[in-house]
Formats: sequence, C-alpha cells, structure tokens
Amino acid sequence: MKFAIAVLLAAVPLFAQSDDEPQLAYHSVAMFNQHLYYGSFQTPHAVAYDRAHAEVWVADSGNGLLGVYKPNGTELYSFGSKQYLRDPVRIAVTPKGMVAVVEGNHTSIRLFSYRGEYKGDVPLKGIGEKPVIGAIAYDSDGNLYVAENRSAQIFVYTPEGRIKQQFGSRGRDDGQFQSITGIAIDDAGTIYVSDAQALAVQLFDNQGNFIRGWGKHEMGGANFSLPSGIAVDSQHRVIVTDELRHQVKIFDDAGKLLTAFGGFGSDPGQMTFPTSVAVDDKDRIYVTERSTSRVQVFEREVTFATQHE
Repeated sequence: MKFAIAVLLAAVPLFAQSDDEPQLAYHSVAMFNQHLYYGSFQTPHAVAYDRAHAEVWVADSGNGLLGVYKPNGTELYSFGSKQYLRDPVRIAVTPKGMVAVVEGNHTSIRLFSYRGEYKGDVPLKGIGEKPVIGAIAYDSDGNLYVAENRSAQIFVYTPEGRIKQQFGSRGRDDGQFQSITGIAIDDAGTIYVSDAQALAVQLFDNQGNFIRGWGKHEMGGANFSLPSGIAVDSQHRVIVTDELRHQVKIFDDAGKLLTAFGGFGSDPGQMTFPTSVAVDDKDRIYVTERSTSRVQVFEREVTFATQHE
C-alpha cells in the first residue's frame, strides 16, 4: 500500500516590501503529491476547495483520478472511473459537496457524489452542440458558471438547471473574451474571470455587467504571459496563476498589484507551470503544478515594516 505524503515546510517569506505600510508576505507551508492507494500525481491540473466539508479536491488528469485532502495535505480518498473519468482538467464543488468535472475534451461536465458515485452529465441548455468549456465554478447559492470558449460567453445556470443569464462575446475589448481559463465568485456575487488571450483579469457584477479589468499580455510586473487560474479570498484579494511565468500574482479588487511569488523551480516557494488556484476559508492558497506534479499550500503573514532610519 502506498500512502499519501504531505510535506510541511519551513515558513520562508517569498515577497517583501520596504514601506511603512503593512507588508503582505506569503509562505510555502505544505506540499502534497500522492494518492493514498494509487501512488504519485502525474499531472495535477485543477484544485478546488469544498467549504461544506473543509476539504481540498485535486483533479489529476495524468492518472484520471480525483483526490480529496485535508488542508495540510493528508489524503482522505481518491477515485477514478474508466468509463466516466479519464482526463479531468477542471473541477468545482457545489455548496453541498457534489463534485463537477470537465474532461480533457472540454465538451461536458460530469457530476459525482462526495465519494465518487457518477450522477450523470450536467445538462447545459442553450450552450450549443459542441461546446469548448474553459472553466467552471459554483457560487454560494449553487448557481453554476460555465465558460464556453467557442462562443466566448459565460452561461449561468440555476441549481435546477435553468439558464439564469449569459454574458460576453468574442473580442479583446472590456467585457469580451478569447480563451477563459478561470472563474471565481465572491460572497457579494462579483464574478472574476481570467483569460489567456484577452484582458487577463475582468470583474463583473452579479448581472454580468463589466466593472473593471487589468493585465496585458506583455512584459511588466502587473501583466501576464498565460493566466491559468483565478481565485478570490475573504478580503477580496484577487489571486491569479501565471503558467508561463511560474508565478502567483495577488491584486486588490481595484487592480493594484499587492505581491507576487514563485519563480521556476521545485524548491519550496518555487513552482513550475502552475495550472490552477483555490483559496480556503482561512485564505490559504492552493496551487497545482503540472510539471512538478504537486500541490503547494501557501499562507499569508502580515507584518509591519520598521521605521525609516
């Protein structure tokens, strides 16, 4: 029998400022890369937090498995299905703990119970015959948000499966999309979207109206090469992974860059090709790395700079 391995790491600050203002520093505190019975991760592609059970879900596309873990990386359960779960690349958890999965062909969303029973494909009325699903997410009311990249729209479905709203169009202007990679919804209903080709980060109100956006695909600390996932914490800080820069970048909800950490490598605090990000109810950050084949856990620490000499 092979056992899951969770490595606790020394708290090493990855970013620091030098002002009189509070500093926002993040530390790598744990990593995990094993299934309890199935061995090491191959390609962990997506991560999600289950608030109903205070657990972390990981979609390992290389092994065709879903695993659920405690926040410290201790695995509780893994499951797969040769018929229904071959290449999971996106994952989201309902408020009641059901698990929704997008397969590698990006055409459907499959729903599983809390412990792996297949419950059928989620009906996606009005989305088209051959969708290309780039991201999924649930809000606290159980509404499902589906990013469909063929039409470059976001569809919102009620828990009963009715279309509640849809918004977006193809383009590079405000409120338009090209290749959506992540969706997050905060407790106020604000919708956060990351896009690999259009404006990198966009915010919408709960009716789908554009609020603001930022992040060009060019050089610069606040810009991106390939934004691959997005999350929002309890303080409305916007957390975005950049797969090609091997970084996590954190902004306030007005678009100001607060901190960035990572850098190519396999040491604690470094990362290689981060593909997804999630935040738990204590604002811990979970990042999947497809090349290092692990999930890394970060905590924040707020300190105050010393007085200027």
